[in-house]
Amino acid sequence: MRLHRIIPALAAGVAAAMLAVGAVQANQLAGPIVTGTLTSVQGDSVTVNGQTYTVAPGSPADEELSSLSTGQQVDVQLNGPASSPDTEVVNVVVHQGQ
Repeated sequence: MRLHRIIPALAAGVAAAMLAVGAVQANQLAGPIVTGTLTSVQGDSVTVNGQTYTVAPGSPADEELSSLSTGQQVDVQLNGPASSPDTEVVNVVVHQGQ
């Protein structure tokens, strides 16, 4: 058995697997997430499933506001607990096909 050839190949395989896992994790939202139907977009707020949330100024969600429309299925990332009046939306991801 040629260990000097197997070990580098094994190390390369492990490194590739770790990079693939990192790429998947980088695409996932961090923080509390609310999933549902976007029922309203007005000014600096969005309403998902009847609950209204203020959008954080300068956030990716703020930049996305103009492209959102009611009826879309979304994942809304919050910067705090959904029950807190100080919590703001920092990211909005529209489900594919919407």
